[in-house]
Amino acid sequence: MGRTALASTLIVEDMVSKIRTRQHIDAGWEFAQANSDALFRHVSQFPTVNHLDLMHHGLIPDPRKDLNYQKVQWVGEKEWIYKTTFDFFGATSSSQDAHHVLVFEGLDTHCRIRLNGEHLLRTDNMFLEYRIDVTDKILHGTNNLELYFESTFLVGKKLEKDQGFKNRFWNGDSSRMNTRKVPCHYGWDWGPTLLTAGPWRPIYVESYLTRISDLHIDVEVADSLDLARVTVNLKLEGSLAETAVSKIELFEPSGRKILEDKVASRRPHTFVVNKPCLWYPLGYGDQALYTVRATIEGGADIVSKRIGLRLCELIQRPIPGQKGLTFFFRINNIPIYSQGTDWIPPDVFLPRMTPERYRSWLTWAAEGNQNMIRVWGGGIYEDDVFYDTCDELGILIWQDYMLGCGAYPFHQYLLDSIKAEAEYNVTRMRHHPCIVLWCGNNEDYMFAEIYKLDYDKFDDNPQNWIKTNFPGRYYYEVTLKEVSEKLSPRVPYHLSSPYGGSHSNSPLEGDIHSWQVWMADQPRYPYQDYEKLTGRFVSEFGMKSFPCTRTINALITDPKQQHHQSNVMDAWHMAPEDQRTLSMYLIDNVRHDNDLDSYAWATQLIQAESTDYSSRAFRRLWRGPGKEECAGCLIWQLNDCFPAVSWSLLDSNMRPKMAYFVAKRNYQSLLVGATRRVSEKKANEFTHVDIVRETHAELWASNLSVETVEADIEVAFVTIANGDCVQRTITAVTLAPNRSTELELVKFPKLYQASPRSLVVSVRLLERDTKQVLARYIEFPQPLRHHEFRDATVLVRQVDELSWSVSVSNGVAKAIELYVDTEDDGIADACVFSDNCLNLVPGDEQVVKLKVRDSVKIPKGGIVIKERHYC
Repeated sequence: MGRTALASTLIVEDMVSKIRTRQHIDAGWEFAQANSDALFRHVSQFPTVNHLDLMHHGLIPDPRKDLNYQKVQWVGEKEWIYKTTFDFFGATSSSQDAHHVLVFEGLDTHCRIRLNGEHLLRTDNMFLEYRIDVTDKILHGTNNLELYFESTFLVGKKLEKDQGFKNRFWNGDSSRMNTRKVPCHYGWDWGPTLLTAGPWRPIYVESYLTRISDLHIDVEVADSLDLARVTVNLKLEGSLAETAVSKIELFEPSGRKILEDKVASRRPHTFVVNKPCLWYPLGYGDQALYTVRATIEGGADIVSKRIGLRLCELIQRPIPGQKGLTFFFRINNIPIYSQGTDWIPPDVFLPRMTPERYRSWLTWAAEGNQNMIRVWGGGIYEDDVFYDTCDELGILIWQDYMLGCGAYPFHQYLLDSIKAEAEYNVTRMRHHPCIVLWCGNNEDYMFAEIYKLDYDKFDDNPQNWIKTNFPGRYYYEVTLKEVSEKLSPRVPYHLSSPYGGSHSNSPLEGDIHSWQVWMADQPRYPYQDYEKLTGRFVSEFGMKSFPCTRTINALITDPKQQHHQSNVMDAWHMAPEDQRTLSMYLIDNVRHDNDLDSYAWATQLIQAESTDYSSRAFRRLWRGPGKEECAGCLIWQLNDCFPAVSWSLLDSNMRPKMAYFVAKRNYQSLLVGATRRVSEKKANEFTHVDIVRETHAELWASNLSVETVEADIEVAFVTIANGDCVQRTITAVTLAPNRSTELELVKFPKLYQASPRSLVVSVRLLERDTKQVLARYIEFPQPLRHHEFRDATVLVRQVDELSWSVSVSNGVAKAIELYVDTEDDGIADACVFSDNCLNLVPGDEQVVKLKVRDSVKIPKGGIVIKERHYC
């Protein structure tokens, strides 16, 4: 899981017996189905889970293909044995005071551990690291380790039956409410049910006399930003823990050591850094990372962590003249407009994730101008490399605890497990500057309100809560709150997502999940109405679309199933209403053909349009100091783990959909917008026909930089039919920093007041001297299905080796998608466009650059770029 596997290798910095060593147990593993005649077979990799090993030996088909995931459901209800033999020759084994600890960084999930035939422990939490002292049990020489994995599904069912509590939930199965396993493994509305089991993270023996069990680093930055205090707390374990002397060093981002001191006890030690290099989120400054290194005297143990010096605040205060409170993050005294996505587990089989794959996913986010990712509460606490990469890229992390979409039961075993899980993961992750929020759960308060559970928000007696049918409230308002505030007090805690105001999904306080455009159980709005569906911080919203056609065709092997109404595509919708919902939006908005390629493309166009209407409307409400009416826009969702029809901006093969590029443009520092408005004046109160209508465009712009921008704004009215510009104006504008600015109200040309729907409004923000385009937007009359764009002539011309210009004549072009004309998926996936899903009017040529991965060889004939657009 994001770590390099070593073949039972002993890692020794120094062969002196006092030094902590780590021997990985990652070779010789075999697995078999328990209580069966199945032979033990070698594992496919390590760490691993059962599905990967069964696939490796051809015992089950690839669940991603066809309807195979339905054929492998039996795997989740069986029990599995993993075993290996390893030789142990610990460097500290010769010392009588040495400790030998068997470490399991992650076991999925209910597992009985046996060493040399002796039962050591039964685990019950996938999110915990387990450490077992085996000093008196491990043999100097050959050892046998066996892991017996029970069916977590059946364990949960038995717990549910025994406790007599009716589990209420969305998604998956009620069994998940009693277990500490990845919730979405039980199935979700974007992913299949695949109940894995196995050693999903590394296993090793750690030997030491004394070790650093925790290097806690507290960073306090002065409000003036000219001074930072870095307080280091060391927690030691082992024979010399009370007497050991430790050296603590601080290195600046360049690698130069700037401070050093020795600590003779466990008391905190504080370094004072004058004029610190501060850590900023993407788009606001550099991601300066210091390093703290702690060394026990004699080199018995060395631990290093990278930190960022930054001041983090969650600002919830009244907005003058409005109801409710703000909800925005302030980093180093700069109010941040949070724009990004939500994150789900990036693979159905987690051990397949590597540091390279994590970096690829997160690089897509950073290059898409995303400064925040919410790690959603139905997945996992991510691997260390995930947070390391976000530190480097400047991506802020909203971190949910792993509870979601239901009313969890209250029992002591579950309380203890959740508390231990929270303590372990907060301790592991709290040094990362990217983490700016701990959040108690996903949608549990909203669930309680919708189903009218026994939830009285004004009852402040926790003992009353645990007697209701919403007892999980205790976890959020007591357990997780206390853990967060005790172990990570400088990072704010939020009870739930969504939460705030008179009800959990209030648009006036906290954050909201804006699903009125999609969900069948809420009043459905057209996506053009997203401006009515905002809140102080919109942490979820989105529109589903098909995966890219190349992904579909590669994973649906029967040509007869390669159409949008096939059994396989129905199954890939995951939620029963989704096929109808998506079809409704298609019918209402666009013309489309019914072959698979055209239909899939049309769904991606709908998703792109929905993303545009929402993200622009939300950002417009970031109006500056005292007017932070909306401070966050997190699209559900960035990534996919299965080729489902889902809300993701990139499909499970990491292929960008058109909505990714729309979000990328709308998340750039400078943005312009136009909103079409129609006013009416009736001759009398009864008439249906004697009405004078006037159409105009509201213009606005947004500047997220910290500098004032002086520019010109060009407004052109262009006919859809032939691309004629019937009116053009250029006006000087001043855009104040870090806010949106309302600009002029422009009437449509008088000759077109009777037919305003024949025009588009083209808005461009121009650099004042060079006339370089800083931002552009074309406002189209809706719905698109009422207009034809087929007469537009799009020209794609190569400018240099990796640049192409795109222009249009004889009309207006909508949603121009550039693609590499090749049957080689390797080449196509290696080519990344700087922009796509373009809208064009004549005279507005755009240049798109191509980035090609170095590992891919370009064909001798070069790369051929073609386009298609909405007609």
